[in-house]
Amino acid sequence: MKLFYAGDLHGAETAFRKFTNAAKFYHAELMIYGGDFTGKMVVPVVEKRGVYTCKYYGSTVKVKKSSELPDLERNLRDAGFYPLIITEEKLNQLNEKDAELIIQEKQVEVLKEWIALADERFSAIDVPCIMIPGSVDDFYLDEILNSGRHVQNGDGKIIEINGYEILSVGGGKPSVFKYPREFSEEELDTKINQLASQVKDMNKCIFNIHIPPYDTDLDQGTQYDSDLKPILDGDSLATGPVGSKAVRKAIENYQPLLSLHGNVHESRGVTNIGRTVCINAGTDYDQGMLRGALIDISPDGKVNYTLTAG
Repeated sequence: MKLFYAGDLHGAETAFRKFTNAAKFYHAELMIYGGDFTGKMVVPVVEKRGVYTCKYYGSTVKVKKSSELPDLERNLRDAGFYPLIITEEKLNQLNEKDAELIIQEKQVEVLKEWIALADERFSAIDVPCIMIPGSVDDFYLDEILNSGRHVQNGDGKIIEINGYEILSVGGGKPSVFKYPREFSEEELDTKINQLASQVKDMNKCIFNIHIPPYDTDLDQGTQYDSDLKPILDGDSLATGPVGSKAVRKAIENYQPLLSLHGNVHESRGVTNIGRTVCINAGTDYDQGMLRGALIDISPDGKVNYTLTAG
């Protein structure tokens, strides 16, 4: 069986559209999305006296013609931002509750579009797709993730495809960022064990768990202090393991055939825990690039993989 895995696209429109085309491009028989649909922030595009101004990535962009707004909005969406066209007067009237509602509305709007697009494209070529929420994806998005007619929300389930059992657990572990879908190590341990006890054959089981196993090549991330500022190690950013001990323990104990992970964007790679091949596809979503993993499982259980980018 040939499958394609990617995740952590954080609202980036072009990267997600590439994901929905990847099954046809790579001739995949199964698509798996490993979580984190949500964009990082709303970017106000502020109108004042006919000029539109926004700030992102430390730069200020001005648009003097409303006909140029679609290009600006497209650039923002491709970078994983949610553009908000608004007058300066209305922006100044917004309070914290208003801002929270706008963020929620934007997340819901884009995810509805994405699920509809994935449904359309994967059903047209009859390729199954399993998706799970990541740590940044709030619980109010579950209704949308469950609304797909062809795409399936695998979170907390075992879904059998072509004789393989895909065990999926979304969300992350506690972090300084306090993302909406974070679970303690004890909760993750319980979630995984409850599902693993139902697996019929670990030789044909694929773990799809957003958070990677602790202290591996897949979870080496930038370290942050309590003020969310990167910690320095001399002249460089300090890095270290940020994955889950519960996930590592589960892989060591159950030894599934394959284990797929995301969450730590910069720790793209492949490692083995016992006999289990573990992969983090990484991400460069804000560059419009889709990073993924193309995996071919032979009938005798041999796992061949290629880390892709394009």
